[in-house]
This record gives sequence, C-alpha cells and structure tokens, in this order.
Amino acid sequence: MTEQKDEQTPLEAEILREVAEEMQEEQLKRLWKKFSPYITGAIVLALLVTGGWELYNSYQKRLSLEESEQLQTALRLIESDDDKATGADMLKTLSEKSTRGYRYIAAFHYADYLRMKGPEGYEDAIHVLEQIIYDRGAPVPFRNLAFFDKILLQNENGSLDAEQTEEELKELAKRSVAWAPMAKEFMAELALSQGDVEQAKEHWQDILEMRGGVSEKKRQRIAGYISFVEGNEKTEK
Repeated sequence: MTEQKDEQTPLEAEILREVAEEMQEEQLKRLWKKFSPYITGAIVLALLVTGGWELYNSYQKRLSLEESEQLQTALRLIESDDDKATGADMLKTLSEKSTRGYRYIAAFHYADYLRMKGPEGYEDAIHVLEQIIYDRGAPVPFRNLAFFDKILLQNENGSLDAEQTEEELKELAKRSVAWAPMAKEFMAELALSQGDVEQAKEHWQDILEMRGGVSEKKRQRIAGYISFVEGNEKTEK
C-alpha cells in the first residue's frame, strides 16, 4: 500500500503565506508595544544628552571668552593707574571663582600686585601663592612656579625657613627632572645667603653635570658663577 503525500494546492500555499505574514506582523506589533517605551526613552535621552553637551560646550566657550576679557580689563586697569583697586578686585575674583586656567593666571597677577604694594602686601601675596601650591587640581607647572615665587617673596620679607625650604627643593629636584635645574639653582642661592659657598658650588656643579633640561646659556651662566666664586676665594687667600 503506497503512502499518500500531502500536497498543497497553489491556493492553500497562498493562504498559508498570508497567515504567516499576519502572524509575523502581529508578533512585531506585540514586541513594539512591549518595548516601545524603552526605545522611545532611549532616543529621547540620547537627544537630550547630545543637545545638553552642545549647550554645555557653548556655555563653556562663552564663559571662557568672558573671563579672558575680564582678565585683560583687570590688567589694563592696574597698568594704567586708572583704577588699580578695581583691577585687583577683578583678579581676586577670577583667582577664586574661575574653573579654568584663568584662575591661576589671575592668581599670579594678583600676587604680583600685592607684592608691588611693599612689605604690607607680602603676607597676602604668599597666601595667594600657597593656594596654587596646595591646589591638587592646578597644573604641576603652575604649582612649581608658585613655589619658586613663594621662596623669593619669603626671602625678600625675611620669613624664609631655610632648612624647610632646602628640603622641599631637594624633594622637587628628585621628583622632577624638568624642574631639577631650577631647584638646584635656588638651593645654591639659598646656600650663598647662608654663607656656605662650598655648598653653593656643589649645587652649581650638579647642574652642569645634568644631561638634559639645561640650556647652553644656563650652563655658561652657572660656569661663570663657579669661576667668579673660585676667583674670589683665590684673592682672599
């Protein structure tokens, strides 16, 4: 007895195809109904994030331009003698409230303004520089420059702690190859101020022996210091 195969007529095949398409369409509708809130929310969030980022960048650019103009205006007021107090107040505000690099540039200028007032402004100037030094968010070059400026000011007003400053300079020289020559030069000046010529010569010699970070002009200048000091020593003998 032969098996009878089920064969579809063209009409049956067409009906089955239409049913399959309807089932697929219904399935897609159910899936869309289930997940459409999440998909729509994700699209809206993406648009908000993109739009918000563009607005944020635009705001930052505008704020940066405004602060640049404020800095220039403050410097003009101080240099022109028209209204130094107003210019100084603008620098102080920028140094305290700006979140960009203008914060530190304004702080350096404000510290310089305070220094120009004489001994009465030294303590405040040192305080401004210390704010840069201990600000972990400040770029390292700014912090190091503030440190050197602080040393100069403390030396001028007689408040320099030689022993502590020397230790800090030694640490900086060990920590940073780029800043080691300047740190060593300050250490030499500190030794000279204490009358220790031999120690100053050692620091100068360390600079001459450095392979990198020392320009030829600086090498010649340091060599000149050593020659001058040694010449004086021979004359005294």
